[in-house]
Amino acid sequence: MAQQFDPLLMEIAQRSGSLDAMLGHVFSFLYRKTDFYVVGDDESFKNKTATMGFPEGEAEKLLLRSYRKYHNKRMKPNPAPAPAPAQTKPTPQPPPTSSPQPQQPSIKLNEKGEQIPIGNGGVTPNYYWTQSLYETTIYAKVPAITTGKGVSCSITSNSLTLKLKGSEEHLIKGDFPHAIKVDESLWSLDSETSTVIITLDKAKRTWWASVVVGDPSIDTSQVDSTMKIDEYDSETQAQIRKIMFDQKQQRAGFPTSDEMMGVGSELEKVSANVATMRSEATSSLSSPFELRTANNIN
Repeated sequence: MAQQFDPLLMEIAQRSGSLDAMLGHVFSFLYRKTDFYVVGDDESFKNKTATMGFPEGEAEKLLLRSYRKYHNKRMKPNPAPAPAPAQTKPTPQPPPTSSPQPQQPSIKLNEKGEQIPIGNGGVTPNYYWTQSLYETTIYAKVPAITTGKGVSCSITSNSLTLKLKGSEEHLIKGDFPHAIKVDESLWSLDSETSTVIITLDKAKRTWWASVVVGDPSIDTSQVDSTMKIDEYDSETQAQIRKIMFDQKQQRAGFPTSDEMMGVGSELEKVSANVATMRSEATSSLSSPFELRTANNIN
């Protein structure tokens, strides 16, 4: 049954760019969305009163048990190469190739000069980015010799600063268009592709036109906003279901949910009648008085 998740996991692996980055996203999810990193009180586990979390060290044991379910795969040794034939002239050798690098997407613009979204994000001279309603992910290329200690990345709820230590030039610097959740945002360095990957957890589920204000923006009207209904919060799910129900009722010639509840046009008629009654009563009396309606009769 594990194979049923292969397409989803393959998509995550391809978008992550490396195994190190993929595992970082998996453990970030476990940290933010589950109780995997929650350490409970030992006494509560002994009494079987704990409702979440694990005893000290138990999460690590769980991780190790999952890892040991599968055996290591031994690579077969390559056969010895055949001796090269004698050559009268040295054959030019191609220059050494570096490790595969993530391809920066090409840019297409609309009539307003805004970028057509790629992965719901865009491209700048120093980085490219993608987004969902929940997160924004940034990919910034750095020199191949860069290590994690050589990266300076500062993330606040409203701004982002990224540069290499010892350099005055910033790769990214500015304010976010919307606030983020700092505690659930992170960055990492993918050493295989020499790419700094920054994941920002949005405080508000909305589409960003840019990562920081002033950088090249995208046309947010062209983002792929398709989501499953169960990916929204309960209030939004209820609104969506109400709209879907009303549309179905209207196509069939039946009353909508508001009409079935007796609101809408009937409420407007009642309001108009009350206003007329107030106007007639006031004009027929010489002294003001309080008109008793159904709302203030004891």
